[in-house]
Amino acid sequence: MHKEGIPFRPIIDYTGSIGYSTSRFLADILTPIIGKTEQFVKNSTQLADDLASLHLEDDEVLISHDVVTLFINIPVADSLKVIRERLERDKSWSHKTLLDVDDVMELLEFILTTTYVCFRGQIYRHKFCTTMGSPVSPLVANLFMEYLEQKLLDTAPMELKLKFKLWKRYVDDIFEVVKKKSVEVTLDDLERHNGRYFALFQRIWVASGRTA
Repeated sequence: MHKEGIPFRPIIDYTGSIGYSTSRFLADILTPIIGKTEQFVKNSTQLADDLASLHLEDDEVLISHDVVTLFINIPVADSLKVIRERLERDKSWSHKTLLDVDDVMELLEFILTTTYVCFRGQIYRHKFCTTMGSPVSPLVANLFMEYLEQKLLDTAPMELKLKFKLWKRYVDDIFEVVKKKSVEVTLDDLERHNGRYFALFQRIWVASGRTA
């Protein structure tokens, strides 16, 4: 209700559905491979610890980004590629199951591409996005965001990287410290060097010398 245009988002009550147990099982498998980047924030306590020693210079500013409607903007096909690569590289999940990577990916693709919902007598299928309400969706979204931000930061030119003093993310909320004079330039550079996915980002708050 507080957002412009009062946008609607499809939230599916997944509890009791035929895919719920499988989705919950897949969430348990993916959990060990999430949160292994410097940018990842697990909860507010971790963020508070990370910021405890932070000192802002007079020419620095805190800014925040928010991903626009995260779940319904996560591309399933791209996410599946990212997750397969992560599963093959990081074996910390393997003690959770006897399944191999192909088995996990087959189940995950099935869950992400066969979500049906009945609305006003009509049956609809989600074709593009992850489903809000499915246990595995937050993990899929998080893994894709990790890939996205790592790609963005890794491919940014050195002059842009030097403008970042801090970059932290909790799910879809991104917290940064940059030079005051670099705010607009930084945003423009990020968009130019990562144009395909930067449209997911939307700057929602800028303040000088104080936290949100």
